[in-house]
Amino acid sequence: MSTQPAAHAPLRLALVGCGALAEMYYAPVLKGLVSDGTLGVGALVDSVPARIEVLAGSFPGARRLSGIENLARGEIDLAIVASPQKFHAAHAIALLQIGVHVLCEKPMASSLAEAKAMVDAAEEARRLLAVGHFRRFFPGSQLVKELIAGGALGKPVSFEWSEGGPFNWPAASPSFFRKETSPGGVFADVGAHVLDLLLFWFGEPGEFSYEDDAMGGLEANARVVLRFEGAVTGSVRLSRDTAIPNGTRIQFERGSVWFAGASADSLTIQLQDCSHVVKGALHEAPPADSRVDCGAGSAGWTYARSFTEQVRNFCRAVRGEESLRVPGREALPSMRLIENCYRSRRLMPMPWMTAEELGGISRLAGRSIPDRA
Repeated sequence: MSTQPAAHAPLRLALVGCGALAEMYYAPVLKGLVSDGTLGVGALVDSVPARIEVLAGSFPGARRLSGIENLARGEIDLAIVASPQKFHAAHAIALLQIGVHVLCEKPMASSLAEAKAMVDAAEEARRLLAVGHFRRFFPGSQLVKELIAGGALGKPVSFEWSEGGPFNWPAASPSFFRKETSPGGVFADVGAHVLDLLLFWFGEPGEFSYEDDAMGGLEANARVVLRFEGAVTGSVRLSRDTAIPNGTRIQFERGSVWFAGASADSLTIQLQDCSHVVKGALHEAPPADSRVDCGAGSAGWTYARSFTEQVRNFCRAVRGEESLRVPGREALPSMRLIENCYRSRRLMPMPWMTAEELGGISRLAGRSIPDRA
C-alpha cells in the first residue's frame, strides 16, 4: 500500500450498516479489538438513526452518520460494509475511492459486474478489498481442503450438502425478501457460503444444473447439482422454510467425511472397512516426530473465534503483517456461479400442485414446470 498507519496506532474503522448482523456479530468482535488496542470505531453509518443508537452505547466516541458521503478522506483507515446486499458495491467503491480499505459482507455484490467493479476499484485505489466468507477460517474447512489435496483418504468422489431451516434471522428490515434490495433468495444468501467453500475445495465446476421455487419473487428453496474436475459430483439443497440436516458428507475412495456447515471445530471421519468412526473436536497437530498425544495441540477455532479471526486478518493485512485470506478477486468465482445458475434456472417440481395451479405458477415464474415423475 502507498501509505500505512503507524505500526502501533489503533486503526480507525467505520461500520457501514448497523442492522442485525452488525449488532449480533460485528459489534462484539469490534469491542474486543478496541479493548486490545487493535482499532478504534470512528464512525457508525446507517440511514436509520435508531439502528445507530443500538450500537452507539458500545462505541460512544464514534461519529453517527446517515451516509458514507459524510466521511472525509483520511478520517478512516478501514471499513466493514454490512449494509443490505444491494448497496455493497456502491458503498465499497465509494470507500475505496477515498482511500479506505474495505471488508465487505457476503454476498459480495448484486451481480458479477458489480463485483468486478469493486475489485477494479480496489486495485486502482491501491487499497485492500476483503470479502466476508469467514467459513474459510474454520479449522474443519481447512482440514477438508488438506484431505482433498493430500489424498489421505484417496480421491474425492462425491458429496451431498444440505443447509437451512425456517427463516428466523432477526432482520432489521425486509431487505432479505425484496427483489429491489436482494437479487436472490436462499441461494444467494446461504448459498454464497456453501458455494465459496465448494470452490475453495474443488475449484470451479465444469457442469451444473439448478432449480428453485421462485415464482416471480425470491426463492425459499433451491437445489444445484455440480460436477468438478476429476469427476467429483454432488448436490446442494438449501431451504428457508423446511428443517433439513445442516452439513455435507464427502465420499472419498477410502472413506468419508461429515462436515457440519456451522460447526467450525469438529469433523466426523469414517475410514473404509472400519467398524467405528472418528468424531470430535479439532486440535492443532503436533510435530510429526512428536511422542505427545495427538490431541495435545491448541484447540481449533470455534465458530465465533473464526469470525473474529476474519476481522483480525483484515486488520493485520492493512498493516502489512499478513496476506488477506479472502481477497475480493477470490470471491468472483462463486458470484459467477450464482449468476449463471440464476440465468439457467428451472422451476422445482411441485407434484402436490394441480394442473391449473401449475399453469399459474408457470406464468408467474416465466418458465416451464418440469414434467412430473
